[in-house]
Amino acid sequence: MFRRWSWFTVVLSLAAWFRPRALLAEHPPAPELLPETTIALVRIADTQQMLAKFRETAMGKMSQDEQIRPLVSQVYIAAQDAWKQIEDRVGVPLDRLLKVPQGEICVAVVPMEEGPPGVIALLDTRDQVTTARRLLESGERELLANGGNKESETIEQQPVTIYRLPNGQSLAKFEKDGTFVLTTQKTLVGPLLKAWAGQSDEKKLADNEKFVSIMNRCGGADEVRPHVTWFVDPIEGARRILRNTPGAVALALFPVLGLDGLKGVGGSLTFSPGEFDGVQHMHLLLDNPRAGVVDLLQMGGGDTTPENWVPGDVVNYTTFHWKFAETFEKGAKLFNSMQGEGALENGIRQRFSERLGIDIEKELLPLLDGRVTIVNWIEKPIRINSQTNIIGIKLKDPQAARPLLDKIVERFTERLERKGFAGVNYWMMPLPAGGPVVRARANEDAPPAEDQPRPNLRQPEGCICILGDYLILCDSSTALHQCIVTSNDPKTSLANELDFKLIAGKIKRQVGGETAGLVSFSRPEQGMRFLYDMALGEDAKRFLERRSEDNPFLRGVDQALKDNPLPPFSVLAKYLAPSGGMMTADETGFHYMTFTLKRKMP
Repeated sequence: MFRRWSWFTVVLSLAAWFRPRALLAEHPPAPELLPETTIALVRIADTQQMLAKFRETAMGKMSQDEQIRPLVSQVYIAAQDAWKQIEDRVGVPLDRLLKVPQGEICVAVVPMEEGPPGVIALLDTRDQVTTARRLLESGERELLANGGNKESETIEQQPVTIYRLPNGQSLAKFEKDGTFVLTTQKTLVGPLLKAWAGQSDEKKLADNEKFVSIMNRCGGADEVRPHVTWFVDPIEGARRILRNTPGAVALALFPVLGLDGLKGVGGSLTFSPGEFDGVQHMHLLLDNPRAGVVDLLQMGGGDTTPENWVPGDVVNYTTFHWKFAETFEKGAKLFNSMQGEGALENGIRQRFSERLGIDIEKELLPLLDGRVTIVNWIEKPIRINSQTNIIGIKLKDPQAARPLLDKIVERFTERLERKGFAGVNYWMMPLPAGGPVVRARANEDAPPAEDQPRPNLRQPEGCICILGDYLILCDSSTALHQCIVTSNDPKTSLANELDFKLIAGKIKRQVGGETAGLVSFSRPEQGMRFLYDMALGEDAKRFLERRSEDNPFLRGVDQALKDNPLPPFSVLAKYLAPSGGMMTADETGFHYMTFTLKRKMP
């Protein structure tokens, strides 16, 4: 294996940061160059435009704030100093490296008639072509010094360099109009150049119905096109990769399992479009009608207003509706068709029902209403694992569920401890928190070793109870207590918070007449506050000081933080606004969209 070649790949990857824009290379966009059979793609349409729009986002503006810029600048200087250790091998200083991308960047995977898939990488450099050549020349020298070789060919009147790696693999490279193209399969160069010249009659990725359908759903507003797009055709990729291999027998199961109904998945990312700080789309394209595994995706719809037990100060909130009974019925039919009548039911009974002391299928499943809510809440004081997890499962009949919960508790009485808070009974069990936490708890009074300071972590506690018409599961008794307090005073619930109402209104506008099966809400400010408090904590400072002893970059970061302490949190908070998301289902599949609002600055 040619291990030293990997640094050259890193060099090309690092060129994802850039400076103000030059004219783009004159060539068709990647989807019009790549073959129709392309099975995966990640593409930046215009790196300079993307950077310009990123500067308009909260993170971009935050990095330019007068109180933060000195810290950012000094960290960048630390990165430059660290880069100098390999600058002689790379041949380009960091600031010039970051200017290299000037237009489109694309990496795609293309199936071949024989052998493994080919990879095509395209990079527009335009007026930075001299720097890009120097990078490639450095990589070439490294390759030749380690047993590789090269040769030159002419394909479609275009000079092409073929590199042979010591491990037997090869790379083809050509430069055209300030654009560099590398591919692992020389046979892909000819069709690519024909498409470039407009002389190809073969269909391209832009003609692929699956790709077009997904991109149409993820395209965003007409006046603002996505900056980053991606696409994967997993089933076609599996067919192409597994054929003529021992794994090809699995392909015969695809129609049986209904996996061939998964047509593709893709998405997009857009920075600073209109009123939003950023927008992401993802679309799962499914066949219609659906069968097999695909038909198990039975998302429902209904009320998504936060329940009266959801604390108003949560960090993240996600609620969704699911047709559990239909999923179980269809899953049993599919599983039993391959394993025999009653196979799934018997498996669930033996592995779960008998252990829990209840009949999952006949007693528990009929009680599930179909709504599930997942909440993250920060337990104070701030520690590394202060973020708690709360899951609420809505019940059709809470009174009927209580005897079932009692049966489960009876099976684990030696591990569960009954507790009570504000008139609500619950059961608690300490959870393993991992080696460092357990050791810290076990040796609370013992001084830590110099190289292993005691971590500041909370001890997770598994809690379960029925609160109103919800079965609540969480990993913190403090978080559960907060849920109980909130349920006794619903005015303090998330549903009454202004920022949630704002996001809920935006979601309603985005889905239009459709019913969202999933809705999410997040407070980046809360998440940033958590990281901010962690960064100011003594544990983080000691960790950085310890790690910086043999790491020049971290040493520079440590010194930058000492020379330019973080400003008051209010300086960061003024850039952050809440975010939301939703998932809908239609005849084409499932569509998921998330967005972050743009903070209005004075």
